[in-house]
Amino acid sequence: MTQSTPSSTRILPWLLSAALVTGCANIQDDQKRTQAEGAAAGAVLGALVGYAIDRERGAAIGALIGGGAGFVVGNEIAKRKKAYANTEDFLNAQIARVAEFNRTTLAYNDKLHREIASLDRESKRLQAQYKSGAVKKQTLVSKRNALNEKIAGSKKLEQTLVQEQQVQSQILADERKTRPANDPYIRKLEHEVKTLQGNIDTLRSNNTQLAQIDPRLSV
Repeated sequence: MTQSTPSSTRILPWLLSAALVTGCANIQDDQKRTQAEGAAAGAVLGALVGYAIDRERGAAIGALIGGGAGFVVGNEIAKRKKAYANTEDFLNAQIARVAEFNRTTLAYNDKLHREIASLDRESKRLQAQYKSGAVKKQTLVSKRNALNEKIAGSKKLEQTLVQEQQVQSQILADERKTRPANDPYIRKLEHEVKTLQGNIDTLRSNNTQLAQIDPRLSV
């Protein structure tokens, strides 16, 4: 596999981000743009899930949503609103975006839950084999390194989802000030944000269980 140069590593995330934003902004039909943004969000999150599983598959895209230093909720909301002519189209886009996040995260959590069960059994087996002299120290070291990469990637995904939840919660707080109490857009977004919080809680629990495997591989 060809390794990225330092300059390409810096440039690629910017190009990918610009392509997603420009691609959605150039769609004139609001409904199609809403659908495109939902699909783009799913693609980016899907790549980030790939990052959580395999660093090389999604490392460049992982920075697009993760935010890191300088992430500001208000700035993120303002940036998203610029692409839409009215609030209803903007809210539809956010509903589609969070729904896509939820579908992808649900699938990731299910996969991670199965992996944790497998890693739990394997770590216990390796620990016993190491104590009996059946395997060498390097076997446990290699397995632990792979586990720590998985933990780091999964934590990155958790951070990304928390930031998205913060953005959407602020959008709801802002829109409740001016929209009717039973507004359908608010109700739909509230449902998706509540579901997202549940998915975050599940991921956080999975990450805790994943981290608890690490001490068994420490030699």
